[in-house]
Amino acid sequence: MSPLVSIIIPTFNRSNLISDTLDSIIRQTYINWECIIVDDGSSDYTDEIMESYTERDKRFKYYHRPSEHLSGGNGARNYGFLMSTGEYIQWFDSDDIMAPDFIEAKIEPFIESSDIDVVFSAFENVNEKGERTRIANQSFSGNILNDLVDRNVSFGPWSFMLRRDKVDKIKYDETLKKNQDLDFFFRFFTSSSDLKIIHVKKILYTVRSHSGSMTYRSEKDISKMVSIYKVYLMVLNYFMEQNHLKGIKRYKYKCLNSLNVMLRNGYYREAIKRLMSFRYLSTLQKSYLMGCVLSQFLINRGANQFSKIDSKNHLILKQR
Repeated sequence: MSPLVSIIIPTFNRSNLISDTLDSIIRQTYINWECIIVDDGSSDYTDEIMESYTERDKRFKYYHRPSEHLSGGNGARNYGFLMSTGEYIQWFDSDDIMAPDFIEAKIEPFIESSDIDVVFSAFENVNEKGERTRIANQSFSGNILNDLVDRNVSFGPWSFMLRRDKVDKIKYDETLKKNQDLDFFFRFFTSSSDLKIIHVKKILYTVRSHSGSMTYRSEKDISKMVSIYKVYLMVLNYFMEQNHLKGIKRYKYKCLNSLNVMLRNGYYREAIKRLMSFRYLSTLQKSYLMGCVLSQFLINRGANQFSKIDSKNHLILKQR
């Protein structure tokens, strides 16, 4: 039995990197795969590169994101899923590298047991010099949400191989500009209480940080800041409903810190609007932070006060 694995890759102006990614897929020891690449409007040589790969290996299938899907990686991922036919889904990025046994090591648990829903593995981050900067997903406690809160598991698109029938009703939110992977996988892992998850300890892929990568850039776009806040608030709302105290503490901090980032970048209106509608602060706490916002606006000191409150995790984060 060799089930088909669909690898889905969105890409945008990665002609200088995508060949490394596709070559790592060609080198896979497990051969029953299809790779769906969806371009999001590149202006470089992506089309020419992809033409050479689709001619070389018919398992590569290249598309351009249609207009009915919003621009961005999320629209490209959703369209790629529609074009895929595999029994198992593996999201990937167009600048990262698979180990030769990436697919084989992940598909084996599915083949051995028909009730497996998710398989994920350890991975490494490397910088532009090729130096390893981090190893992530090295362990699994058996509770994926606890591991998320404890920062033991990263919800990246490359992390998880999924059964198609478990993910076919969950789509990437095409309106989000950042934090889309946390949003997608958090909704996936909370969609069912009985998902069976297997962890592979081996490092199976390399995430490369470079000047064009999402992990490298420091974004100052308000739409990205709003997306970050919205996803953190969604996660916080879930943990509040579940009375998950550690999750509440961590994601309350993340929500407030994202408002702090808006403030530091001069987006006072956006920060104030979200601060005043934030349900998990008392009137007194909101009043104190509003004073910080006013101080930042007038004498450029409010953000420092805001940071002191949320980074030390006192006053605001101790009260619910």
